[in-house]
Amino acid sequence: MCHGEKGDGKGMMGAALVPSPRNFTCNAMMKDIPDGQLFWIIKKGSPGTGMMSFSGLSDDKVWQLIHYIRSLAR
Repeated sequence: MCHGEKGDGKGMMGAALVPSPRNFTCNAMMKDIPDGQLFWIIKKGSPGTGMMSFSGLSDDKVWQLIHYIRSLAR
């Protein structure tokens, strides 16, 4: 809903967020974000942004999500 169907940050709910949701399809930006940081943000959220925590996801599910997110920037 926030990052969009393509992961480009243009989701319906993301339009109202400041800062805008991250564009996972931008390799130039995504290459500098470590997997551990993505894991932390998914599990804990990101203060000062609209990124909520998904603490209920198992660690395995979070790693699967990170692999999927990484595939969007290739």
